[in-house]
Amino acid sequence: MSVNIFLDVDGTLLNSNEGVDPRAKEILRQLRRKIDAEYPDSGLYLWSGAGGDYARSKAEEHGLAGFFSGFAGKPDIIIDDNPSSVFPRKTIIWNGDSQWQNLISTMFTEFSPSDQLVKLVNEVQTTVAHTDNQIPEFYDEKKFPIRHPIPFFGDLENAEILTLAVNPSPREFHEDRCWKNQMEARELSFRLVNYFRLWNPPAHGWFASLETNLRRNNCSYLSNSAHIDLSPRATHKMSEFRNDPTRFLAMVNSDAIRWLPKLIHLAKKVKKVRVHFKIVSAEREWPWLDDYIQTNLKDVWSLLEQYNIDRI
Repeated sequence: MSVNIFLDVDGTLLNSNEGVDPRAKEILRQLRRKIDAEYPDSGLYLWSGAGGDYARSKAEEHGLAGFFSGFAGKPDIIIDDNPSSVFPRKTIIWNGDSQWQNLISTMFTEFSPSDQLVKLVNEVQTTVAHTDNQIPEFYDEKKFPIRHPIPFFGDLENAEILTLAVNPSPREFHEDRCWKNQMEARELSFRLVNYFRLWNPPAHGWFASLETNLRRNNCSYLSNSAHIDLSPRATHKMSEFRNDPTRFLAMVNSDAIRWLPKLIHLAKKVKKVRVHFKIVSAEREWPWLDDYIQTNLKDVWSLLEQYNIDRI
């Protein structure tokens, strides 16, 4: 596997004082050695919005030019028959020189989906296919004839932040979302891991407000965040269960108890869980989702509260 790495100049290699952190030279040396030894068909490039000549001049000025395979400007026009392939497999948001110390371990994350994640997706598929026969009224078969269980969205195994909601939108399976009728566990796992990296179709619009909130804290589904739900089933929207939510909530509770601990066990890098919105209720007011979990899913809450849980 090739790993072509592009490092920015201003604000990354060069700090706010236009200097280079003392740790940078040694980290670049280690990174160069790792690439040469383990990824010989790969490269380490320095790029800048100011152009390749500018990037080269700054590297030479600080005695770092020898670590780089080349120098480039950031692309303004991309001509490609598969533009989605241009999107990076990993984006590291640079927040300051303190990141040099852990840069290499952050960069070379484990390949995902792992065999363990594919196995879990297969387990979810098998169980959901069997139990959905007991709740056919939960789905709109005519409007959304294709559907799959979705246990997660995004690179779960490398995520540091998880957002949590109730269950996927049925509109995820609108005809313009390009879902196949049949998908084996590995194919489904790859699509879900790369959900936010896909060019066509892009992520469902429901995630737009969450992405905006994540970016306020220098996080993103494109770099260090993923999403999970209490239930992986894309049923009717919750408002349609308002008059009698009992069976819907029983389904959600059962799925959460069964799948959330396994999902979080595979999300080994998670530091924070952010809970989104409310859950259906027959009462006039719907409860906040974190309050509902704390009251009705105590074991799940005990698991989640280890991760600095809050609302988003």
